[in-house]
Amino acid sequence: MTGSLTVYVLTALSLDSAGEITNKNVGVTLSLHEADLHRGDGVANDFETFQIDSNWQEDAATTDLVVAMRTFRSIVEEMQSKALR
Repeated sequence: MTGSLTVYVLTALSLDSAGEITNKNVGVTLSLHEADLHRGDGVANDFETFQIDSNWQEDAATTDLVVAMRTFRSIVEEMQSKALR
């Protein structure tokens, strides 16, 4: 089953040491309600929305397995070439 997960990165405007306005990430939530509450705390607060594939852990595990299989294949190929010498 494929799906996506919505992640809200909470941001806040602030002044740096040079007096420049910067936008800083101050938190992350999976709740739109928490993101809206953060935005409502003041005009300097906002949030950005990101979609993340909900199967990212499975995809990462599959990638690790593929890398391990390729490494094993190269070891076997090296052993075979040594044996044929």
